[in-house]
Parts: sequence; C-alpha cells; structure tokens
Amino acid sequence: MKNHLEQQWLAHAPARLIGTVALSVGVVLSSAERAGAQQVGVKAATDSRVAVSAADTVPIRVKSVRPKTGPDLAVGVEQPANIAPYYRADLFAKVAGTVTFLEKDMGHTVTKGEKVVVIEPVQGTPADVALGELRAPFSGVIAARAVDVGTFVPSAMIVPGAMPIVTIVRTDIVTVAMRVPDTVAQLVGKDTEVELRMDSVSGAPIRCTITRISPALSPSDRTLRVEIDIYNGTPAEFRAFVAQSEQSQHADLKGRELPQLPKGLAEGSAAHLIPGSYGRMQLIVKRFAETPLIPSAAIVRQGGVPYLYRVEAGVARRARIAVDIDDGTLARVVWMESVDGKDIRRELRTDEEIVVSNQGELDDGQRVSATLQ
Repeated sequence: MKNHLEQQWLAHAPARLIGTVALSVGVVLSSAERAGAQQVGVKAATDSRVAVSAADTVPIRVKSVRPKTGPDLAVGVEQPANIAPYYRADLFAKVAGTVTFLEKDMGHTVTKGEKVVVIEPVQGTPADVALGELRAPFSGVIAARAVDVGTFVPSAMIVPGAMPIVTIVRTDIVTVAMRVPDTVAQLVGKDTEVELRMDSVSGAPIRCTITRISPALSPSDRTLRVEIDIYNGTPAEFRAFVAQSEQSQHADLKGRELPQLPKGLAEGSAAHLIPGSYGRMQLIVKRFAETPLIPSAAIVRQGGVPYLYRVEAGVARRARIAVDIDDGTLARVVWMESVDGKDIRRELRTDEEIVVSNQGELDDGQRVSATLQ
C-alpha cells in the first residue's frame, strides 16, 4: 500500500513542480510589474516637477529706470492754495438806529479813518452818537454793502446774528495760504521756493518765497499752515508803495514786513490775483544737483519696511532702503546694507537698474525681463 502511494506521489510530482515554478514566476513578474509602475510614476512626477520648475523660471516683464541726477531735479509738495485779501473787516452797528449816511458802495475805495457809515441812534446820548459813526480801519475797497440810507439796523452788541453793514477788504496785497502735510513740514522754511499756479490762468507759474509759517501743526488734520504776502500791482506801483510805506516804517503791514513782488510775470505786468480764487501751490523743499533720485513708484513696502527691486544679471533682487524725502513723484532714498550687524547707508549709483512696475508679482531672486525706460 505504501509503495502504491509513493508511486502516485512520484507520478504527480512533475505537475506539482511545474505549478510551483509557475506561481513563483507569477510572483516575480508581478513584482517586476509593480517596480516598473513605480518607476513610471516616479518619472512622471519628476517630469511634472521639471515642468513646474520651468514655469517658475519664466521671466516676468517689468519696466526699470536708472537713478537720475541733474540741476533740474527737485523734490516738492503740491497742495491747493487759497487767495485771500490782505485785510478784511466787517463793520457792524454798535447802536440800534437809522442809517443816515452811507455814500460808498461796492467797489469804491476808502482811506484809513474815513467816515463810512453814520447811524442816528434811538437814544441820542453823546456816547451813542459817537458809536453811530463807523470809520474805515484801513485803506481798501468796499466788498459788500448790506443796507441803504434810511434802514433801521439793530445793535450787533445786543442782537446775535446781526449782519454787517459794509465789508472792507485790502486787495493791493493778497495772502496766499496753503496747508503742508506733516511728512514734509520739517523741511519747510522761509527760504523755501514756491511756485503758484492759478486754476483760471494758464502759462508759467508765479514764483516767490514763504512769508510766514505757523509754529505748530493743526490738531485737526496735522498740517502746517504757510502764507505768502504778494503785491498785486505792477513793479512801478510796487516801488511807489514801498516808498510810501517806509514813511510810516511799515506800520500798516503785518509784522511790518513788506509783501513780495512775484517773479515769473511778463515784464511790467501785475499778478492781479483775485481774493476768493483757488490755485495750486508747490513748495520746492529741496533741489538736487548730484544726489540720485528715483520715481516714487519704485518704492514697495512690506510690513511697513521700504524696499527696492534691483535688476542684477536678469534677476530681481529685493533690497531694503531708507526714504529721506518722497513727494509722491520723486524720492531720495539710500540703500540700507548690513555690515557686522550694523546698518550702513549707501547712496544709489546711477548705473544701477531699479524696477518701477509689476513689483507685486516679484519675489527676491525672480527672473525678470526688464525694459529700461
């Protein structure tokens, strides 16, 4: 019996051997297939990373400039300007009564101390009669007249909101006022150059300097008020005015300071600035002859820190800077370079190439295709 089983086992052994070999081969083939698939996957992932890397290195198109120097380069600030009369006075009734004298009308000139209005008071005491006379506090022009002879007027000292009877202004001199932002207020002085352009007048600007400066910023808008007193007549009239003003030691002038005869006008002409009109005043806070300046648009800020992108061998390099002056058009900046843990200021060179567009798309080391402006 045993021999018979051994013979059967030997008879089927080749088949069992073949099956075992086949199974082993199948296992080997399956492992090879899996390895091949893994290799294919790795290659595909590698190819994908290569494609992404290639996309990342596509240069970004930007515009660039080189820092410029020159005698015509200046940094300034421009703001709206208001033209006002040198003096303005509203004459109110000091007593209640009837207007009995008012000869001058709008546009008529008056001299200092001239009797302009007489009011017959309701109570005819000598004191009230004296208060009923209104005289011009300075030489000027009547800008407005609110009543006629025969009109009853209330006393402005008793009735709140009473209207002025006449308004007198001085327009041979005008005061031009501007509010300077606090960012450049510390750079403004009485020697600061000024260019005034009127909205209603084309041509070259009127040039002058600042007459007076407020000692403090306004708490409401943190601006600094500056004023310029401009003579509103011709050069010949100005010479006559100066000669007459010297006789009184300029007692009729604010701070006994003469107004300016503006430059930039045609020879022999007058400014003829109209009080109440508006213009644009530009303060030239500093002129630069040898210091490199760049467009303000080149400056980028990250976390409040200013930077520039500098093009080096087709690559944008971000570098920290310090902004000394920036008027919104031109800026004077310096590189801030770290040496032994200390910040060192370095001037920009005129051969350096600075990016002025598309900075928001750039990272440090980004390839760029720069077009020099």
